[in-house]
Amino acid sequence: MNETDVREIIVRPLLTRLGYSHGTAANIRTEVPLRYDKAFLGRKKPTKDPALAGRADYICDVTSFGRWCVEVKAAGQPLTQDDVEQAHTYSAHPEISASHFLLTNGREFLLFATGSLTSPLLRWQFEETDHVILNLFNIVGPNAIKKLRRLLTPDVGKPLGIGLPSRLELIGGEIRYGAHHSNHPMIQGDVMNGAIGQVTGKHVQRRSDGLLQAVVAVRSPLQGIAELNKLAGLEDFEFLSADEFISTDINNPTIFQNFIEGRLEPGAPARILPGSPAVEIPFGFDFTVFTEATGFAKDDLFEGIVRFDYDYRFIKGRPNPQNPMHAQLTAFISQFPTARIQGEGTYTIRTKPFPVRDEN
Repeated sequence: MNETDVREIIVRPLLTRLGYSHGTAANIRTEVPLRYDKAFLGRKKPTKDPALAGRADYICDVTSFGRWCVEVKAAGQPLTQDDVEQAHTYSAHPEISASHFLLTNGREFLLFATGSLTSPLLRWQFEETDHVILNLFNIVGPNAIKKLRRLLTPDVGKPLGIGLPSRLELIGGEIRYGAHHSNHPMIQGDVMNGAIGQVTGKHVQRRSDGLLQAVVAVRSPLQGIAELNKLAGLEDFEFLSADEFISTDINNPTIFQNFIEGRLEPGAPARILPGSPAVEIPFGFDFTVFTEATGFAKDDLFEGIVRFDYDYRFIKGRPNPQNPMHAQLTAFISQFPTARIQGEGTYTIRTKPFPVRDEN
């Protein structure tokens, strides 16, 4: 096969398989002419700088994010270092600025990162293409080019701390509940002892007023409490810290605090047990919740200790003669109208940097 055969029979179907197609956001451009035909160091010298001849066979362009290019040789032409350097001149050209380039003669394929010419990222023979196709998707597929762009975009925001970006995503973790105590006979505080709650996500960033803000989504280990928390708006917690930076020193931790107050009206329907029908809660309550998390960052973890203070003032519901327990519960609430729960625990939360730009 000659060079044209290699391009159309072997290379173009490969690019299509990777998700590139003419006239789309993952576009294929062919033989793009380059206006600047000189290679120069320092000041440009038109009379002395060597001319650049030729043009890249394919430019795979993920619009607005980046691109990579392909240089094709005839099937009977062995690939040499001169060919690698030629392909690199197209890839590194200021009108292309490709992140990677592929050199092939249809039989052998060499994929390089632009600027690194001594060793290819991938080297394979035509019959091995199926074995490396996932690698290609992860390096030069359209989504990979978008991801690379976001990773290379500089984070110019004020860092959260030493070695930390300006914003972190919480990707999981757990709260290990320790000793809990209640002063109300209807509430068993020690039911939380030894339980584990799941941190399911959210983020850490710096607010416009300069305070460090951590928004944490927590799934309670007790299903009944989880349903009441959801009704009361206690699923996501906003923690604030007056510290300028998140500490990386276990002996000088950062203090994050959360304070929430709210109200759950009597009669709200709640599904206390999984799979059970919703029932009407015969009472309501006003509440305040104070939580203090003290901790430090280490690698991709934020860990430390946490303490809780929950204060409730119960609200009687409407009489319900059809429910004999309602009157007893109302009398009980009248006798013990307030409750306080205090507890402590430890936590470990996994983090990762937020993409600086996400245009998806």
